[in-house]
Amino acid sequence: MSAAQTNNEQVTQAEAKPAPVAKQRAKPAREGKDIHLTEKAAEQIKAILQKDSYPDTMYLFVGVRGGGCSGLQYVLDLRDEAQMPVKDTDEVFESQGITVVCDLKSYVVGNLTGTTIDFQESIMGAGFVFNNPNAKHTCGCGSSYSA
Repeated sequence: MSAAQTNNEQVTQAEAKPAPVAKQRAKPAREGKDIHLTEKAAEQIKAILQKDSYPDTMYLFVGVRGGGCSGLQYVLDLRDEAQMPVKDTDEVFESQGITVVCDLKSYVVGNLTGTTIDFQESIMGAGFVFNNPNAKHTCGCGSSYSA
């Protein structure tokens, strides 16, 4: 085998990307049952992904952490599966063409079932807004709640 053949094989293997596990596991998000994106939120996320030329292995992580005025604070993050693999216990949905991943603890403890994520613009600014039907109390800032 020549050095050129070996180099070509190495390049071919390096260029070959495995199919993202998250996309393979994603089930269609059911509005009112799972974490769901509005069309406007999905358009905004797609625009961010295209503008910055993110790879196909990107997914939208949705979760909660302790904090904020009401006890729990939403987490929204674009993650690369190559660097932050999806766990077997994660909930994985497909909504409006976006792969949405939520860790099981956030999904259950944070009671995110049926949550809709929207993108809103106003004279005060623009951003993602969570509509969680299970939130007992929400903060005026919209980023924290109690479940």
